[in-house]
Order: sequence, then structure tokens, then C-alpha cells
Amino acid sequence: MSSSSSSYTTNFSQYDGDERCRCGRRVVMQTSLTVKNPGRRFLGCTKYKEKNGCNFFVWINPETCPRGLEYAKIMQAKKEELEKQIEDLKMVTERLERGRNKVEEENDALVVKLAELTEMNVKLTTTIEALNAQIGARKTREIGPSYFRNIIVVVVIVFVIGVLMSSVNHNTPKEKYLYLP
Repeated sequence: MSSSSSSYTTNFSQYDGDERCRCGRRVVMQTSLTVKNPGRRFLGCTKYKEKNGCNFFVWINPETCPRGLEYAKIMQAKKEELEKQIEDLKMVTERLERGRNKVEEENDALVVKLAELTEMNVKLTTTIEALNAQIGARKTREIGPSYFRNIIVVVVIVFVIGVLMSSVNHNTPKEKYLYLP
């Protein structure tokens, strides 16, 4: 609906779909979405906006009243505001998705670490049970320096397990996941 296009207002309330433009193409009914002519219907050539189109269109509705134009400007501003909010929400969604992916990767790494520690715990438990069996067998024979050495080994093993299990609990910062980047 540029100023170079030919336009005039007429009453096409009897539009039957067979009207033709100057270049012989069938005209189509469209609705203007501009602030100057909001919601105003017109008939136009299917090629009127193209570079070599015939630029034919005919207004079907009368011009929009001044109050309607004011309202169109308000609606356009609200539309632009909503579009900005949509873009902001898309950015937040992308940021949250990146944060979720990072948390999932960290969780996967912790699951692997937990499996390793569980396997180590099973091996150490087996070793402790074997040592306890040896200690029990020696107790019945005599208590000597090797008995105390075995007790020290058991205490050290239990201490190492405690430290390892403690590090797993301390390496899982629960608060970290409450505040996403």
C-alpha cells in the first residue's frame, strides 16, 4: 500500500471472487496490518508487491477512524513488547537448557565415580574379612607383634574407606544446583 500504487475506495460488498486486476490476474481479498490502515480489507493483485507487479489494489473498507488509529498504535506497541518478552524468554530457556545439560554431565561423572568407589569398597570389605579371619586364627594360637600389625592395617584400611566415602559426600555440592548460571 505504498504511495506509488493506485488505490481508490469503493464498495465491494458484493465481491464474488471473479474480479480481475489490470494485468488479468484474479484479485484476492487481503487485510492491511499497517498502523495507518489497521484491519482494513482490500482487493489486490496477487503480484502487487512484487518488483514487476501491476500494483493494483482497491480498498473495500472505509478509512480507519482516528480512535481506531490510536488503538492500532497501542496494539502495535503491545505486540512489540510481547515479541521482546518472547525473545527474552527464549534466551532464558536456552541458558537453562545449557545449565541442565551441564548438571546431567556432572551427574553422569558422579555416577561413574560412585560405581568405582562401590567396587573398591567391595574389594576392601573382602580384604578386611580375610584379615579378620587370619586374626581370629592367630588369636587362638598366640598374640604377638604380627597381631598388632594386622590390627593397625585394618584400622588404616577403615580410615581410608572413611576418607574416600567422606570425599564423595563433600564433592557433591548440593547447593550448587539450586542456582543455575
